[in-house]
Amino acid sequence: MTIATGINIFSVYRELGEDYFGTLEKVAAAGYVNIELIGFNMKTFTRYIDEISMESVRDKFQELGLKAVSVHEGTAPGQELISNDSDSVMKYYAGLECPNIVLPSVWIKNREDTLRAAEQMNSVGKKMKDGGFQFYLHNHAHEFKTIGDQTLFDLLLQNTDPSYVKFELDLAWVMRAGVDPIAVLDTLGDRCDMIHQKDLSRNLTNQLNIMEAAQQSGDEDLEPFEVYQKYIGPGDFVDLGTGTFDFTTIYEQIRSMGHVRYSLVENEGESEDKFSSIRRDLTVLQKYV
Repeated sequence: MTIATGINIFSVYRELGEDYFGTLEKVAAAGYVNIELIGFNMKTFTRYIDEISMESVRDKFQELGLKAVSVHEGTAPGQELISNDSDSVMKYYAGLECPNIVLPSVWIKNREDTLRAAEQMNSVGKKMKDGGFQFYLHNHAHEFKTIGDQTLFDLLLQNTDPSYVKFELDLAWVMRAGVDPIAVLDTLGDRCDMIHQKDLSRNLTNQLNIMEAAQQSGDEDLEPFEVYQKYIGPGDFVDLGTGTFDFTTIYEQIRSMGHVRYSLVENEGESEDKFSSIRRDLTVLQKYV
């Protein structure tokens, strides 16, 4: 199976919040066709579906030859997953012919949280499937916290319906949890056909596993987003091909598995020119897919 490349537009979220359509033009000029949109303007913390008409986005995508393959739409930390206005979300993205809706994160820290989240993900996923969409969860590192002989991610996987809930695996975040992303991809099988691709700074050699770092420092009871605020910085991520990610070995295994359809750049690092960075990212990624 051929793996298509694309980009999660969060890579240029600052620029997007300042000039939405100008940013899309520059992303297209950088060589991208497949776009994963984001739901929130990270500058104003308002929702794009409330600010920008679907028709104007649709027309710009047609003008630039872009394809909306998915979108990150979710709730703020502490809010119930089922509180999201999924009807409005589905109506908007149906107009963009965007088939996949991804929950950017699920804020869980124990077994009870996880089982409740799984129940709500099934409910949301069923509603979205009935509406013609596929629902996904995008992971960070905290979902791989160990509870007994399992991780929270294991519980999510076991307690969500495969027909309603798929997973968009972020390979670098799995590594930040001290877990082998290939092992997780193998477990997920065809429940994961989209992945996120970052690269990790060479300076992270001694602080790679943030879950371990939090536990060793007595911070295991912090809320997940508090752990990220304390242990993650923009310098942790770098342009593709300049860090420690083993593209050759990992993508050889991904290609042999055959179930990943999209590999999406998500550049969370700092750079003087983000558009130059994402252009180089695409060039690097295309060598391996």
